[in-house]
Amino acid sequence: MNPPSLASPSWPDSTSGPGAAPGALIDWNLRSAYFCAVAFLLGLLHPWSISLVGQLPVGELVILAVLGQTLLWIVMTSRLPQIPSPRVICFFSLAQVIALLSYIASDLYRESLPIDMIRGWVRMFFLLADLLGFAILFGAEPRVLAWRQFGFGLSFLQVFVVPPLFGDYWKFGFGMPLTVLVVLAAPYFGGCVGTLVALVIAGGVHTALAFRSAGAACWVIAGLLALRYLPLQLRKVVLVTGLAALLVASPRIVAHTFTSKSARANPSNIERGAMLQAAWEGFISSPLIGQGSWFSKSNVTDNFVLIRHEGAQENHATIGFEETDVEAVSIHSQLLSAMAEGGIFGATFFIFYGLALLWGIWHSLVVAPWSWLVPTRLFLFVMYFWDLLMSPFSGPVRLNIGLATVLVAVCVRETRQARVAAAYRSNLVPAS
Repeated sequence: MNPPSLASPSWPDSTSGPGAAPGALIDWNLRSAYFCAVAFLLGLLHPWSISLVGQLPVGELVILAVLGQTLLWIVMTSRLPQIPSPRVICFFSLAQVIALLSYIASDLYRESLPIDMIRGWVRMFFLLADLLGFAILFGAEPRVLAWRQFGFGLSFLQVFVVPPLFGDYWKFGFGMPLTVLVVLAAPYFGGCVGTLVALVIAGGVHTALAFRSAGAACWVIAGLLALRYLPLQLRKVVLVTGLAALLVASPRIVAHTFTSKSARANPSNIERGAMLQAAWEGFISSPLIGQGSWFSKSNVTDNFVLIRHEGAQENHATIGFEETDVEAVSIHSQLLSAMAEGGIFGATFFIFYGLALLWGIWHSLVVAPWSWLVPTRLFLFVMYFWDLLMSPFSGPVRLNIGLATVLVAVCVRETRQARVAAAYRSNLVPAS
């Protein structure tokens, strides 16, 4: 098999980009410009939130506007909007409804505080809204992914208005937006080789500036992209073998990450390790009912504080927070947080979401033909899978989850379209 093509860049409407049939010509018009502008705005406003029963991302107000406009359009025209892979979108919507009902049952059983009930249920509702909003955008205009990423790449402008968390201008300001721009621009101008070089350099910069997770992600994505140079069958074997090895080694990796002397002396690792352990113990103690939204009537938070205190004392480390400061604590794992709060059914969406992200990685490396947006897709699938395991389920991350889910649906649609096209071409070839 030949290596990925390094041909001159083109928009996805002339390649196999998101939602576009190969060879289709999509002209710019007012409608296209509108949806691309909405996507750009969602990326640009991604870090911004307002305080309203917790932190409400400004981008979700944009999503609500899109949903309201779509509802009005349906009433006026009696037509449904086009969305990518309706069955996939309906499946994940149903999974999220089941998760929401599980949260409601858990909160009523645990008699959670009313404010925490509202925060928990609103969070689940907005995840469903984000999923539907992105489905409408991708169904209306195939170029929204590139424009959303471009807007996100400029979201670092926020640091000129609001100082970043802990005053870390790279990790919480410039680092990730600039990386997104690199992943978006490098394939367009430099093809696959240019992307590999850019990712290796970006990983080194992140590591030098103490953004370890982003540095590791850049190197992992570069390694995965390099697999596209292997023959298809060998590529499949490497991916399957690598995944199996990762699953076998994951307990040891996690143990080393949070228990080695150098790691446990790191306040961030002490904090994360305590969160994961407390959430897991909360789930094990009530796997069906869960502990309720934000653990307001359970001992999960108290257990977290205790584990964190013991870890800090054992390693003579300073956490950086008051021992009783737990108001803003959010478990750093979307999957474990949902399992602990809503039980196994409360994690229905996230279980299937994790499997879908793994399939998206497989599709990007094995199924999808090369296009300049393949690295962006792979970047999103890898980063959001990491978020599923190690980032909180709160704030702007809900928009990321909705985007990734719909992107999986786009990949499913492209796979189906490719099969139909192949069958059509085979029918045109006379039998020998």
